[in-house]
Amino acid sequence: MISVALAASFIVVTHVLSGKYLPEVFALFLALTACVYGGAALTPAGAKFGNVELPFVLIVFTASILGLVYSILWIAVGYFIHGTWDLLHHFGKVKTPMLRWFPPMCAIFDFLVGAFVVAWWAFTFW
Repeated sequence: MISVALAASFIVVTHVLSGKYLPEVFALFLALTACVYGGAALTPAGAKFGNVELPFVLIVFTASILGLVYSILWIAVGYFIHGTWDLLHHFGKVKTPMLRWFPPMCAIFDFLVGAFVVAWWAFTFW
């Protein structure tokens, strides 16, 4: 699966290259990934869904900030929320138009990265 390979590559490269800045890199990437759905809501086809997508963007951004200020576990929560949002798109619960393959691929990526963040936290702080 491409999404598993992408998640594994992202995790390894980020873990190796970011050093003590790992939480910051994961928080930044989480905040950036939220913009995908916000951007989709800004397209002509997705404009009528902005009232659903833009609050989601704010929620994920908030999880990123909480992860930097309080605990990296908030970053994991953000990835899990994002993955759940991906699945809601995939199963048609959120109707913003997008490529059919994107939400499930993104969900797998998000859940794997979120699980890594939890494992990293457990290994580092326990």
